[in-house]
Amino acid sequence: MRPLPRGHRLAVILWLVIGLLVWNGVYDLILGKGLKEYLFRAALHEAGRGPAITIESVMDAWRLYAVWVATLWASIIVLAGMVTIKLAGRREEAENVERRT
Repeated sequence: MRPLPRGHRLAVILWLVIGLLVWNGVYDLILGKGLKEYLFRAALHEAGRGPAITIESVMDAWRLYAVWVATLWASIIVLAGMVTIKLAGRREEAENVERRT
């Protein structure tokens, strides 16, 4: 296995950074929904319409869900980026072979 050219290494780093940003964004969005649910349930309790709850009881399930969904989306993005880099490398190799002949 030969090392990747400089441009491909930079593309790999870029796709990994994009994947990290996607993971962070999706995780934050889902945790925000969990926080809204907690605040809604706490308001119901304050109004005498629901049981007492703790933030841990609500957010634990949302945290696990957020990790799974964020990891899924980030993995899809990074995988798409790696496939793109691989296909671009094959195309460049084919063009180099054509030039030599």
